[in-house]
Amino acid sequence: MASFLRSLVVASLLSTFVIPFLSAQPALAHEHRKIGDYEVVVGFTNEPAIQGEPNGVDLRVTNTKTNQPVEGLEKTLKVGIAFGGNAPKEYALRARFGQKGAYTADLIPTRAGTYLFTFTGEIEGTKVNEKFESGPGRFNDVESAQKLQFPEPVPSTAELQQALQAADARAAQAQTLSYVGIALGAIGLIVGGIALFTRRSAESSRLTAAAEPRA
Repeated sequence: MASFLRSLVVASLLSTFVIPFLSAQPALAHEHRKIGDYEVVVGFTNEPAIQGEPNGVDLRVTNTKTNQPVEGLEKTLKVGIAFGGNAPKEYALRARFGQKGAYTADLIPTRAGTYLFTFTGEIEGTKVNEKFESGPGRFNDVESAQKLQFPEPVPSTAELQQALQAADARAAQAQTLSYVGIALGAIGLIVGGIALFTRRSAESSRLTAAAEPRA
């Protein structure tokens, strides 16, 4: 009976203190940054982030003076997402259900590699224009799905597109070569015809000259 009561007490303590604490913590592979009086944590909502899988920007903001999460920022902040040095695409943030001070912008990363998140707007009157780039020591890059695929890796959409483009290029080159071959063949026929006509004309002239009576 005493052992049973101890188990109940331990379970109660875990559910009251430990589990809520763990669930409130952001993923380890996030970047932490101080912006004015606010602690900002940024990363991907699902980690590891996998190419072609639904994911999103994970933003968490806490007021360091009150140690309270900051709510309502979906109205005052936006995020631009960029890849490969291209111009960023702007996304609206939305508050995450049941998680105070947590926000996301849904996306499906279609390329593996480094992503750049740029947050602009205000946090309770504090101007914000901050860039967060994935990578070592910050938050994880997007990984290729082939690393986790088993037993056989499946080509990504980008790889399939590249293969199709290469096949189209080869087909276009083969078609061009066939046209060149046809043109050269036609030229050969014309040249051969002219040569035959010239030879026959020469033979006809020679025969005519031989048949004429000599003076």
